[in-house]
Amino acid sequence: MADDIKADSPTTSAHAASSSADVEDGTVQAMGRDEAHLASLGYKQEFYRHLGLFENWAATFSSMNFISGIPVLFGWIMYTGGPQSAFANWTMVGGLSFIVSLSMAEIAAALPTAGGIYFWAYRLGGDSWGPILSWMTAWWNWAGWICVVPGVQQGATNFLLSALEIAYPEQTVFSKGWFAWLLTAIGMFFAMAPNIISQQASQAGHHFQSSNFAFNHFYNGINLGDEKEASDAYCWVIGVLFGAWVFYGYDASAHLAEETNEASIVVARGMWLSTLTAWVLSVPTLIIILFCLQDFDGIINASYSNNWAEYLVQLIGPRGAIAILALLWVDSTCATASCFMSAQRVTFAISRDGVLPFSKYFRVLNRNKIPVHAAFLVCFLSIIITCAVIGSTVAFTAITATATIATNFSYLIPIVARHTVGRNHFQPAEWNLGKYSIVAGVIAGLYIMFLFIVLLLPQIYPVTAETLNYAPICIGIVTIISLVGWFMPFGLGGRYWFKGPKRTIEEVDTKTEQVPVPMNVSESGKIHVS
Repeated sequence: MADDIKADSPTTSAHAASSSADVEDGTVQAMGRDEAHLASLGYKQEFYRHLGLFENWAATFSSMNFISGIPVLFGWIMYTGGPQSAFANWTMVGGLSFIVSLSMAEIAAALPTAGGIYFWAYRLGGDSWGPILSWMTAWWNWAGWICVVPGVQQGATNFLLSALEIAYPEQTVFSKGWFAWLLTAIGMFFAMAPNIISQQASQAGHHFQSSNFAFNHFYNGINLGDEKEASDAYCWVIGVLFGAWVFYGYDASAHLAEETNEASIVVARGMWLSTLTAWVLSVPTLIIILFCLQDFDGIINASYSNNWAEYLVQLIGPRGAIAILALLWVDSTCATASCFMSAQRVTFAISRDGVLPFSKYFRVLNRNKIPVHAAFLVCFLSIIITCAVIGSTVAFTAITATATIATNFSYLIPIVARHTVGRNHFQPAEWNLGKYSIVAGVIAGLYIMFLFIVLLLPQIYPVTAETLNYAPICIGIVTIISLVGWFMPFGLGGRYWFKGPKRTIEEVDTKTEQVPVPMNVSESGKIHVS
């Protein structure tokens, strides 16, 4: 005689049966706590669950990767505020990002799935608001991560180009857009590979800058014309991209939830702990960099692909600079691989729920439980996006701004839903913020809205076709595609058929006894009590 068990019952959270389609009908198999929790959320276990706290922490920490993150936009922040703006913005953004990570970690602890935040948006939105919130969050988050990958790899390419420019100063090919695109495309294949296979001495005369220079020297270099169109305050504000480009991607930990042991606790801990450690370790690193800065004007006027190269040349000479830039290319490409993994998991997750066209193809796992088709899509789109560097001098910062805006705005939806439409039915997990949840949510929401506005503003004046910040256009395209996809008539739009994340394990009726029960799992994934 078989009784059914409700998917969100406490019984299934601690004691349930494996829903893997590999289990033959009629066999009895014990389901672990993580698999049971995942089953209660509607998904069967498809990935290998083999990661611990370190790996989960590393996913977000390496995505942030301040080691190469500081140099990536170092030259840019020097003329959008200088040392003062660099220190103040970095410290402020790091602290606010930590609060965002806490708000997200609380939700991740209760809802640890590979889909991450778009799944949270659905559950928090309920039957009325869940589908559209989930749909919009999925598109924003996916578009954000798709832009993160080429953005990080383009940053790596700029390191390599700068090294080549130092070594071969007479060559002009290094300044060509097509050459930068080619190097980025090649680097993209290096970044994809691990995601489809398995988961000199100081020179004399150097000095330290004074504390007044390191913390108070301000420079407004965003006015290229004769007239000062952008004020110092405006210049300082747009410098927020320096820190914001690094301090996001918290959901990288969430996207590995279905591959992590003790996911409810470990994912939340990995999320906020990685953000905190990145912030705490990066601030003194930045301070040292600012104190070691030699010739500020030389950095501002240098013509390398990344003016961090000039900083290194001044400090350790051309050969040392080439060596460090080459290492930074390797480091940043590894960071691309980490970001690629998150983009790949997001692509798989939203394809599993039918959001993308040709979802059945992109949600396929190979025999090693790796979403290879999703990886191919991420690589293809990243290479296409990087084509923008061929014809624009500000394409790189536009890509970084777009990635930062899209991902952060996708975080805003579940955070707001948590404290509005979802406040009455959200069930906090063992790890939660308690009475501080609403405070963290308000601060996180205001910070993300601030980023949304600031990163859409022009970054260079006067504004021309070559200096235009294309982030608003990119964000507009993402918004239009997602809204058209939702409201399209004749039964084609998501509003007609998208009812939220699809269950890959059938929900059944409740039994409230919290005792171990032997269970049978059929090939369909339905759970029965023996």
